[in-house]
Amino acid sequence: MRNLIIKVIFALSLIGLITPVALAGPIAKVMVLDFQLNDLTDLPNAPEELARIEYLSSTFKQKLADNGVELVPVNERLIAELSANSPTYLFDRVEHAAKLAEGSGADYLLIAVALKPTYLFVYPRILLVDIKTQKVVMAKASQLESSWSDKNTTARSGEKLANMVSEKLKELAGQVD
Repeated sequence: MRNLIIKVIFALSLIGLITPVALAGPIAKVMVLDFQLNDLTDLPNAPEELARIEYLSSTFKQKLADNGVELVPVNERLIAELSANSPTYLFDRVEHAAKLAEGSGADYLLIAVALKPTYLFVYPRILLVDIKTQKVVMAKASQLESSWSDKNTTARSGEKLANMVSEKLKELAGQVD
């Protein structure tokens, strides 16, 4: 009888641990724009730099998804604006960007720009925008100092920014631990 009670308690404890994870929905629904390279050097948009920024974007998005953020596909209106304008166009026009994201099902829009003022550094910058209020709820930047071929530093930068965003989204949703 005692073994049965212990087994029941163990089973209930296990169910209690698993259930919150299984029932928990995404932290938030976020439309995430790829990092746009704003290269101010004398040799702008080198293929190696573009590849690094693409890797930064994919690592950033993957870490957000791993952290429980539901990624909403970027809509055609935002894609058109990104391709027709400078890398900082939407970053500098938050309200316009939020309006373009309306009706997508996303709660937030993440605008990302990688500023490259010199050959030595890249500064990934992000704005987390509440689509309903059209206001920035978080602005962050980091310094990426490595060669084009250093994928580890690039990945860590993307993951670090994604963790910051995930924590902010938890805070906004009232899910702070």
